[in-house]
Amino acid sequence: MKLKPDLNQMMTLSAEEASLLSGIGIRTIYRMMNNPQYDFVLWIGKKRRIKREAFEKMISETTYIDD
Repeated sequence: MKLKPDLNQMMTLSAEEASLLSGIGIRTIYRMMNNPQYDFVLWIGKKRRIKREAFEKMISETTYIDD
């Protein structure tokens, strides 16, 4: 059985997890991940993860997200 850590303890998030926690739509999350303006994407091989602290900081400092 594989144990999954609590989302509140994870350092990186999938796009789906980031969408769930932030309330931002999954399509918008993916658009943001493809935009070099945002620096919260961590590449692990071909897999993309979201650096939680950088993502939360971006949300707290941003008043408008243009999708």
